[in-house]
Amino acid sequence: MRRWLQGAVQASWWSWGEATLITALALLSGFYLNPEDPFFVREHFPWTWFAPVLVALRYGMAPGLFSTALIVITFAMTQSPDLHTVQLPKMYFLGGLILTMLCGEYGTLWTDRIRRARQLSDYAEERLEQLSRAYYMTRLSHDRMEQNLISKPVTLRGALGELRGLLARQGARLDPENAQRFLGLLAHYCSLQSAALYLLDDGHPAGTPVARIGQGAELAHDDALLRRCLEDGATTYHAVNELDADTRSRYLVAAPLRVSDGRLLGVLLVEDMPFLALHRETLQILSVLLGYFADEMHASAMAAGLLQRFPDCPPRFAAEVLKLARLHRELGIDSALVALFARPHPRRNDILLQIQRMQRGLDYLWRTRRQDTAIVVTLMPFSGQSAVEGYVARLDSALRQDFGIAFGDGPLSVQSSLLSDTDPERLLRELLESAHAH
Repeated sequence: MRRWLQGAVQASWWSWGEATLITALALLSGFYLNPEDPFFVREHFPWTWFAPVLVALRYGMAPGLFSTALIVITFAMTQSPDLHTVQLPKMYFLGGLILTMLCGEYGTLWTDRIRRARQLSDYAEERLEQLSRAYYMTRLSHDRMEQNLISKPVTLRGALGELRGLLARQGARLDPENAQRFLGLLAHYCSLQSAALYLLDDGHPAGTPVARIGQGAELAHDDALLRRCLEDGATTYHAVNELDADTRSRYLVAAPLRVSDGRLLGVLLVEDMPFLALHRETLQILSVLLGYFADEMHASAMAAGLLQRFPDCPPRFAAEVLKLARLHRELGIDSALVALFARPHPRRNDILLQIQRMQRGLDYLWRTRRQDTAIVVTLMPFSGQSAVEGYVARLDSALRQDFGIAFGDGPLSVQSSLLSDTDPERLLRELLESAHAH
């Protein structure tokens, strides 16, 4: 019964409409091809039951039973105007009902599996893009720091960290102040001279830019570069845009402000930059910075409530906790939180660095403190209790080998919890409060 109700809730209006249409076509075909026995009750094969079987396989139990009910009602109405006197062929309808229920159970099961696999794939793809951006940004920051240590003593990661803190403090709004600081960062690293950042309003750039550099960039809605950028969701520039010979664009570059899940938040239009700066590396830097900033802003906005309760929590960590908690509620996908508590010790910083170095590719880390206890909270997506035990055992083995310290003795202890139907804020609070018990 629970699966039937779940199928009825998940079925969309389109599925109910298609179930009605398929059933009606099957019934009309029966009346047209075999008017003497339109329901094929006395034939070698009951062809009418193809309709509820197909509906059940495609949309699940509830639409399949709905299709069966339509057939029963139509049969009764065609036999006698008085429904109380109708004699139904019991074995015919019983067999069709059982077949439809079996197909509905099979269809619902595989729909759930496909939906679960799609959610896992989408999450992994989004995380891979975030990791790619973070890796490229780190490599770029290291290279630029080596090249410009004296003339430009600022690292890219440090500048973006400052912007992330600014977003967290001001509620993750892309207001003129935040946008202007970000655009200044882009100008610094990508040599922009005249550019403007426009936010999207109902899929189209707003008429007024939220920030500009130099003379800015006036909005031209019919510009070829801008249209291509909005259609493809990718950075476009004149040299490789395959424009016609008579086509002109007032922009050198049009780059999207795009979150990892594909949503477009805005577009950067560049009218002027040095000729020697317009090359592939600069465009890659521009795309990575825009994507990183969009992810940070989206994460801060998504997790605003959680960040108010835990101000030192990284926005990405908070946003992923909420996202994985939703996946657990909707699909039953397990994820875990592991908190490592380190009390004062001469080599505590080295131990914490070792723990951070052993982070898995999909994991998120949050390093915080409660009184004199340092805490490293690890969010482990798609991990059940066995994965948590393996992770803790691997850490324990490495710490024993490198520092001669194990969990449970000395300054180190560990606490874990699976994401459940409990509110994520309450779960994090209980996990951090357990620091006093360790």
